[in-house]
Amino acid sequence: MQKVSAIVPFLNEQKTIASVVKILLSHPLINEVICVNDGSTDKAVQKLNPYKNRIILISLPKNQGKGYALVAGIKKAKNKIVAFFDADLVGLSGAHIDQLLTPILTKEARAVMGYKLPTRQNAVAIFMKELSGERAYYKRDLLPHLDEMANVRFGVEVFLNHLFKNKVVKRVPLLKLRHLQKYQKYTPQQAIKETLKEVVEITQQFGRQEGLLPKDYGLLERLEKLTELSEIKKTVSRITNKEARGRFKRLLAYLTTI
Repeated sequence: MQKVSAIVPFLNEQKTIASVVKILLSHPLINEVICVNDGSTDKAVQKLNPYKNRIILISLPKNQGKGYALVAGIKKAKNKIVAFFDADLVGLSGAHIDQLLTPILTKEARAVMGYKLPTRQNAVAIFMKELSGERAYYKRDLLPHLDEMANVRFGVEVFLNHLFKNKVVKRVPLLKLRHLQKYQKYTPQQAIKETLKEVVEITQQFGRQEGLLPKDYGLLERLEKLTELSEIKKTVSRITNKEARGRFKRLLAYLTTI
């Protein structure tokens, strides 16, 4: 059976990255683990020292965004199949990796998306399944799109969804897998800032596909500078694109809980 290259982009994930890499290195279907440091300023790189002879570490001189980091890993990968894993996962197991990789290795699907099961089913949780970071692709399908992908930051999952919208994509639930919650990674003020940044970039990527008006792009850029919830809500209400406005509200409702 084919082997897989695992790509782990990370930015300041010192609490979880070592445990994620340890599980990936122990899995028989993975024979290459590529970790891409996207400008970390914490001790995440040092946490990888025990595995430095078993992984490929790419360190970017400054933060370039998730899309750019993934592209750096794809270019380095030696296998025909690449799998993406977020560095802030909690509870990753060999069973999760099996579930993600089996459909593409058996050619059941052209791509696979693994999603975390929400604690409760609602419109926000169902919507967020499409933004999961745990994915597997044939490298040859991604190569023609690397330049465009490198310019996408948090919206890279939206970009990939659009890229594969007409292909067979298998979605698999990853039971008991979760991300480290934002309040566990940042101060309250920084958590708000990081949440807004993520929501804005994802919404902007949706907008590129749907054609947002310049006015709406300006409002999204303004949101990145706000910290008061009342000002955020007021600015969001002024977005003229109904779909973008609704998505922003759903994203914000979800991301402020993780």
